[in-house]
Amino acid sequence: MTLWDAVVLGIVQGLTEFLPVSSRGHLALAQALMPGFSQPGLVFDVALHLGTVLAIVALEWRRVVEVVRHRYLVRLTAQLALAMVGTSLIALPLRHWAEEAIRYPLLIAAGFVITAVLLLAVRNRAGRIEGPGMTWGASAVVGVAQGVVVLLPGMSRSGTTICAGLACGLERKWAADFSFLLSIPAILGAAVVEGWTHRTEIAAARGLLTPAVVGALTAAVVGIGSLVLVRRLVQRGRLYLFAWYLLPLAVLTVVLSALGVW
Repeated sequence: MTLWDAVVLGIVQGLTEFLPVSSRGHLALAQALMPGFSQPGLVFDVALHLGTVLAIVALEWRRVVEVVRHRYLVRLTAQLALAMVGTSLIALPLRHWAEEAIRYPLLIAAGFVITAVLLLAVRNRAGRIEGPGMTWGASAVVGVAQGVVVLLPGMSRSGTTICAGLACGLERKWAADFSFLLSIPAILGAAVVEGWTHRTEIAAARGLLTPAVVGALTAAVVGIGSLVLVRRLVQRGRLYLFAWYLLPLAVLTVVLSALGVW
């Protein structure tokens, strides 16, 4: 794997982890279209996701300060924990399915379509529930929605969780922020589980250290920009615009699969 490959994949990860378009689906597509590309393995994949965590921490620290100032840190932490329980109950038993599903372009195309439908379904939602007023039920629903994403690699984690929050009556900005904050334990938890499961492979992959660092830093920098963009689009009720990108992309995925390109 070259450093240029690392930069390209870092850009793809940074953009698509937070834009409602599915990072897993886009990384698979990018890798399929890169000439002579060979799968770098788990080390690089984990590094890219850790890079996006850095982007979230960099952007959301003001929200955390606000939470502490208004004294609902304990409640928010408990709600994030509840959401993660919902995620884990679905995602952990299906972890091996998720690893295999990424190899099937038609499943990715189906995920693109479902994400587009969800974005269109909540396009006019604008609830008023924010911060301390968020219910435990809404936390659980968003967590379960995050877990469901593992079923189809083309489903967007951010898009699905934001849509779930909007459907539960969350205020637009808070729906986005809760989704971003929830991704921190989700990504870190997945990295720990996969890292431990494949610890022997990771220990032997020393040659990927430099590309992994380059990819992670690229994903972090690009991720900050995509986070800002998503937040603005959610606040303006325009996140649904990505549906008109995902639907043609699903058709393209099916065509590439039929032609044997992917």
